[in-house]
Amino acid sequence: MKRILSIAAIALALTSCMTASLPHGSVFLGERTVPFRGDHDVITVGDYEGFFRSLVFVVENNDIEVFDLVIVYGNGDRERMDTRLIFNEGSRSRFIDLLGGKRRIRNIQFTYKTVGSWLDGRAHVAVYGVR
Repeated sequence: MKRILSIAAIALALTSCMTASLPHGSVFLGERTVPFRGDHDVITVGDYEGFFRSLVFVVENNDIEVFDLVIVYGNGDRERMDTRLIFNEGSRSRFIDLLGGKRRIRNIQFTYKTVGSWLDGRAHVAVYGVR
């Protein structure tokens, strides 16, 4: 009985961390492995990916902090989001709505760092576009 409860608990934990919780039509835009020191990265998104109304960050392996998020749209407009978002390992962000509704994204620029324990290793962050 104890073994069955353990297996059920593990299955529940795994299903709660899957990206299946993303809405239908979400598109993977890019990913990064996050160092412990602050780092700045750009995820380039091509026009072929289409139009999006929001973004979602999904975090694995450790906790991270994301700040200074800049979205560059297909027409060159820039949306700067001065924010400090802290994500726990195994979680995802709220929907980050884009200015003006559905937009093409040229790239996503952000600064981030791992804020969890060194023993857990570097965090992994993936970004999805929501149509």
